[in-house]
Amino acid sequence: MERDDVQLIHSILSGDDEAFSILVQRYQKSVHALAWRKIGDFHYAEEITQDTFLQAYKKLPTLKDLNQFAGWLYVITNNLCTDWLRRKKPATQPLGDASMKAMDKLTYERYILEQREAEATEQRREIVKQLLEKLPESERTVVTLYYLGEMTTKEIGKFLGVSVNTITSRLQRARERLQASEERLINETLGGWQLPNNLLERIMRDVADIKPLSPSTGKPLLPWVSFGAATVLVILLLGASHQYLARFQRPYSFEAQSEPTIEIIEAPVVLNTVAKPALRNQAGLATTPSENNSVGSQVSEEVSARTTPEDFPNLLTSNTTPEVTRFTLSNGIRVVNLRVADAKDVIILSYLPLGLATDGKAKAYWSHLINYLTFRTIGPIDYNTGNGETLADNIRLEFIGNTDNWIQGLEHHAKWLSELPFSAESLAEALPNISSEFDYIEKNLATHKLAYAAWNQVFRHGETDIAMRRGIQSVQLNELQAYRDLHLVQSDRVLLCVIGNIDADTLKDTMEKQLGVINLTEKVLPHSTVHPEIAKDQSATWDINATHYMETYAIPHSEGRDYPALYIASTFLSLAFGQDTQLKELTGGAFCNLDLITPEGTYLQINTSLKPGADIEAVKQRIQQLINRLKQPQNNAQVAMAAPFFARQFSAPLDVKMVMQQQPVGVSETMVLGNIGLQWGMREYQHGDTLSQLASAFADISAADVADVVNRYLTKDRRMTLLLTPRP
Repeated sequence: MERDDVQLIHSILSGDDEAFSILVQRYQKSVHALAWRKIGDFHYAEEITQDTFLQAYKKLPTLKDLNQFAGWLYVITNNLCTDWLRRKKPATQPLGDASMKAMDKLTYERYILEQREAEATEQRREIVKQLLEKLPESERTVVTLYYLGEMTTKEIGKFLGVSVNTITSRLQRARERLQASEERLINETLGGWQLPNNLLERIMRDVADIKPLSPSTGKPLLPWVSFGAATVLVILLLGASHQYLARFQRPYSFEAQSEPTIEIIEAPVVLNTVAKPALRNQAGLATTPSENNSVGSQVSEEVSARTTPEDFPNLLTSNTTPEVTRFTLSNGIRVVNLRVADAKDVIILSYLPLGLATDGKAKAYWSHLINYLTFRTIGPIDYNTGNGETLADNIRLEFIGNTDNWIQGLEHHAKWLSELPFSAESLAEALPNISSEFDYIEKNLATHKLAYAAWNQVFRHGETDIAMRRGIQSVQLNELQAYRDLHLVQSDRVLLCVIGNIDADTLKDTMEKQLGVINLTEKVLPHSTVHPEIAKDQSATWDINATHYMETYAIPHSEGRDYPALYIASTFLSLAFGQDTQLKELTGGAFCNLDLITPEGTYLQINTSLKPGADIEAVKQRIQQLINRLKQPQNNAQVAMAAPFFARQFSAPLDVKMVMQQQPVGVSETMVLGNIGLQWGMREYQHGDTLSQLASAFADISAADVADVVNRYLTKDRRMTLLLTPRP
């Protein structure tokens, strides 16, 4: 019986190199086809194919989702091709003495015949390359993989991370663009190519000399927001050192269902980035492994004994943070510039107000679809230089570049903000991809972002049966575009964050020319359509095959004096949820945060997916027990360290060099830079002018203050609950 990829990988990780040779035979033509498509040279494509499998073997233990091995190979191949194209193509070597001696062994007639055959073959390949150039990028890649890689549409979809329907439609469109004779020539030329018989032998010979990386334990902690303040705090509280900083996913990517871990980043997302669909962009989420998974005063005492500020001087006392400059363009767009001396990378992020918790009635998840289509209005997609994510209260669009092309990045953002028309083709590609996202979400109990959208429909619009899949699949292009025009780009509600070595005056002048000319009109987010006195405990069905539970508590926004203590309480709760063995047995993950922000108010939310057959009452009881612990000041010993830490993080961004000094394995400076910019941009977007006030307030928070706000705000009277179950 033929073993699938997952079975083979398990065998490889157990020391069976023969299993890897099966994977090489299974995918070598696909990898070679993609490499040839990218660089245009058959023979150098063989070298990239060999390097791809060697890199995959070395990094195989870092692959988190073994079902996504094919997509992982695609990313590795693509990155190696990009590196190859950056370098000059090696010059053709003259025919030396050794080659002349070898040629002497051939008869003159045989030599002439081989030369003619080689020339004819090369001419056919050049003709095929020209024919393929007639096709759009996406169709060109599919045709190459289909004929040269000898892959089925299902295999191509798995390799590229898109649906079979999308691959089939691309292949059909390509055939319609080509004449019958042209398609036949492509088939005959590419289909007749055979890889050298000794390629597998060469790969396996090199594999025998490689020691693969040791597998890491645990799961990635956060999508993209790797170095947010709460994340680092969790690391400190657990007594962990820098190794945990390296274990984060790529930035969120719209299409791919899963992406490799940090070694070959770049989101992502993501960036994700593909990257798999991000569960959350949330500070305070932690699933860090620990020998002691209980939560309570005993853990607090142990943590306090292990981790003091003196243990982490670099994290707490760095004085070389990015230089922060703020300005507003003539049309109301706010900008924050984080100048990092000597940085070569430049990351530009737009924060726009439409989000999953602010969508209109019966428009669940529309904001995500709008994000997806807006990203495509700039033309062909390159996830090495761009990405996006949809959160509860905002849409984020990203450009990842450098000091040479950052102006091009501003051009991208200008197009995104100019409300260019969506295309029917983009929508046709989006629908099956988002459907695949839903499949992945259901399979992995990663329903937390969907729950935001459902909570919005229930508590802001009175819906009791949430159309997630159905609502997306039935959407009309003109209706979606009109909805975007009404709500996405609002006057005084757009923020851009730029991080890199860009002078503030230069940036302001350039942005005024590129973005200041955009006319931003007064707009409002979709209004709530339900009576404010809606019952506090709600149940609803949705067309998602998973059960989800949420608790929300209305709290002051960041201007309120109680917000800092509630922020620390939410971080401690996320830490407790992530470490609690009882919740781990019952749920696919439980999180707490203050990022559920709507026009009507701000909420502390507790968000958890349930495993099949889990007792919902047991989940509720355990959540309440963990909340109750924080009601006693003696259980909050970590506040003494957390308060000054948060004061520091709300007063200035983290420093790139400081983070890199912690030596996180495999984390590039690009990712560090991007995460610092993303996290600070989010703070600027959500808290604006209150940042300095918050920083000062955090410094004075005590264990008693945290207990006080938990006792006053996280009460049964203030609690709203939502249980989401699959439609019958």
